[in-house]
Amino acid sequence: MRHTIIYLALSLLVFSCNGTKKEAKTETETVESTSSQTSEIGNKNYAVVWNWSTTDEELVSDNSVNISNELTALWKKGIVENAYYNSDSKVDKLSYFPNISFSLKAESYKSAEIILNNLTVVKKGIATYKLFPIGTLWLDRKHKTIHENGMTKSFVTIWTTTGKPTDELTQAQNDKMLELWKSGKVENVYFDIEGTQKANSKTDFVFYANANSETDAKAICESLPFFKENIATYKIHEVGVFWMAKYEQN
Repeated sequence: MRHTIIYLALSLLVFSCNGTKKEAKTETETVESTSSQTSEIGNKNYAVVWNWSTTDEELVSDNSVNISNELTALWKKGIVENAYYNSDSKVDKLSYFPNISFSLKAESYKSAEIILNNLTVVKKGIATYKLFPIGTLWLDRKHKTIHENGMTKSFVTIWTTTGKPTDELTQAQNDKMLELWKSGKVENVYFDIEGTQKANSKTDFVFYANANSETDAKAICESLPFFKENIATYKIHEVGVFWMAKYEQN
């Protein structure tokens, strides 16, 4: 448990949204419009990392409705977004319950804690959580393109820069990311400007690679200029299938 967002891919539990979920289907054509749509001033994005703290399947089942309703409510308020579920997790598996990962918006770390501490899953001792900052959402998800390509698995990739890039290399990296995004090979890219400008332990950027295997997902990552020039390293973990983006009413 040493590296920030790697646990985004690990255990988080909740169930389906009782048939009320509705994905945001709006395509984002520019970086600017993505940022304005998804990042409210004063709010930050956090990876919410859960670990089962019970082996009592009945306890989980008995509280499943409340857990589902509470997650749905947070999603409809725009507090929870970009969720993935993994029904065949290789880590922290509890019976048939899926592991789910998502991002959470809050004004501060403390505000995020207050939100989570009020959830049944925490109050009943079903799971514990950790919070990690993941920066600002830069590029969302090209639903139509991904649908046309055919559904694949998704892998979260967590990046840390080991050197400060030149302007030319930064532009090359930006261009490659946009190319991969437009082709549906990557989605939900989070970017932390502080991490790239300062020598700190923050994760610099996070994105989801869409591929049929981890080998193919790694090939996507290793096509990036930052990797080729040895100024960034990454970690990768399967998160399963994209579930729901940002709630939008009719």
